[in-house]
Amino acid sequence: MSDILNRFSLDAAKFNSQILICLVLVWLVVLGTAVSSVMSRPFTKKQRVFWILLMLFVPVFGLLAYLPFSASVGKHEANFGFGGKK
Repeated sequence: MSDILNRFSLDAAKFNSQILICLVLVWLVVLGTAVSSVMSRPFTKKQRVFWILLMLFVPVFGLLAYLPFSASVGKHEANFGFGGKK
């Protein structure tokens, strides 16, 4: 029984090239959708360049910093029924 449990420990985790490739692909998809979101916003050219560079050069923090700016209030009100006509 202990042999079976040892298979599920973190010590047995292997970090190989397949895992690295999958992580890079997932990161590129997330980054691509974030850049697409920046491009669809009514930002000035300087603001767009700032957000894209921030997401590229400060990977996790850049995406987390952009998150509050990516949500539009009107869209969520319509989805959840807030602020609609009575």
